[in-house]
Order: sequence, then C-alpha cells, then structure tokens
Amino acid sequence: TPTSAPPPGVVFARYGHTWREQRRFSVSTLRNFGLGKKSLEQWVTQEASYLCAVFADQGGRPFSPDALLNKAVSNVIASLTFGRRFDYNDPRFLEILDLTEDILKEQSGFLPQVLNAIPMLLHIPGLVAKVFPGQRAFMAQLDELVAERRMTRDPAQPPRDLTDAFLDEVQKAKGNPESSFNDDNLRLVVSDLFAAGMVTTSTALAWALLLMILHPDVQRRVQQEIDEVIGQTRRPEMGDQAHMPFTVAVVHEVQRFGDIAPLGAPHMTSRDIEVQGFLIPKGSGSHLPQTPLMPGISCQGTT
Repeated sequence: TPTSAPPPGVVFARYGHTWREQRRFSVSTLRNFGLGKKSLEQWVTQEASYLCAVFADQGGRPFSPDALLNKAVSNVIASLTFGRRFDYNDPRFLEILDLTEDILKEQSGFLPQVLNAIPMLLHIPGLVAKVFPGQRAFMAQLDELVAERRMTRDPAQPPRDLTDAFLDEVQKAKGNPESSFNDDNLRLVVSDLFAAGMVTTSTALAWALLLMILHPDVQRRVQQEIDEVIGQTRRPEMGDQAHMPFTVAVVHEVQRFGDIAPLGAPHMTSRDIEVQGFLIPKGSGSHLPQTPLMPGISCQGTT
C-alpha cells in the first residue's frame, strides 16, 4: 500500500470519509444485531454461564482466569461478527487466541517502534512478514472465517451477522470508486472489532476480579446486592442495573481505575481549544504512519 494512501478500517482511518463511513456502518450494524437490545444480552448471559461453569470445574483450586476471560469475550464478539460461538477447546479458536497473544508480544518490541517512526521501511521486501509473522497468521484466520460466511451467504435472506451486512454493502458499492466498502476493508473492520474488543474487555474483567479480591468488603456488598435483586437462580438482565446502584458504581470504578489502553488508539483534537492557558490547535494529537503495522492493533498494545 503506498504510504500516501489513508489507512482503512475504523481505528486507523483518521477522521476522513472512510472513517465516517465505516464508523456509521459499524455502529448501526452492531445496534441492529443487538447492541443495547435483548439479543446481545442473551448472548452475553449465555456465554457468562459457560464461563461460570468452567470456573466451577476448577474445584476451588488456584488458577489464572485470563485465558478463560479471553475465550468468553471472544465468543460474544464472534457471535456479532461471524454469527457463531466456539467451544473453548476448539483448535481454530485456540489458535486465534494464541495468535492474538503473539501479536501483542510482537508489537511491544523495538523494531515496531522503529517502523512506526520511519514508515518508509515498510517497503523493504519481506521485512514486515519477518518482524510480524503473528499478525499475518491472525489475519489469515480471520480471512478464512470471512470466506466461510461469504460462501454461505444468501442475499435473499436478512444478514446473519456483521460480515453478512458488510458483504451486502460491498455488493451495493460496486462501481462506486468513492465507497470504502470493499473486501480489504471488510477484513480490517472485522479485525478491529474482534482483536481490539477482545483484549480490552477481558483485561477490564480481570481488573474487576483482582479488585474484588483486594477489597473483600466491597465484594461482600456487591454479592449482597446481587442476592437481593437477582437471587441465585435466574440470569441477570440489563434492567436489573436500575435497582443495583452500588454494583453499577463498582463497575464504573473498575473502568476508571483499570487504565486499559490510555495510549492504544490515535486521538486528535476536533477544534481549537485552550487548556490552562495553552492553545491546542485543531488537528493536534497522535501522529501515526499512514500505513499501520497491523490495522486494528497499535504498537502501544491494544486499541
């Protein structure tokens, strides 16, 4: 990709036409498939039941929850993007999760920082493949999942998931050179949502568990409120939060305290603004290379 071309996807598309078009599509499609609706709530609570069952299988022995949290969150995202969930021991699922870990390790090295600072080095033949093998393998896995959805897509039926909805937009955009709906952007939007959402959400949940352990008095009050409002038999619902002010406050405090990715995504001021006497002009902010090392995952960690 020429370095003068704007990066596609959602995270690295800056604030131009591609970003606006892809963001509008992603938000509206996720809303249609359950964001803030009952269907997404059911996916989350169903996955939570699988997660709790695996926790219970540990039999009270010490264990790290990180891998299990990654699997649970990934399955919720997979339901939205690919219309399916994976068994926790599915070989393909395990490979995708392992590749995600490999990507984070690759991005934390010295060479990624050099390539971000000097993007022209990206044109050296074979360098990116050598420095970032995990990224290429990860994208190959997502490409296979997208290809499966493409082969089974029936245009006469409503979209089953975000991938189907994007494929419909690609078909509509044929012959329109201004449209950002194309096969390249499809794989990048899916990777943005899948990879970035998985790591940040599971990390936030890990922070919640840690803080509950460190503050048993808070844990007891949360458990008491859960028992009073939800009980021990039914699944929680979004409507319950209106009756659980302490638990909601704890969730917000976890999100405030657990600084998940403060530098992980590019930011830019949308207008001139003065802060403590200093003028910050419109357009100030992160300066990333036009061609990101891997769209969807920044060199700072996760987006």
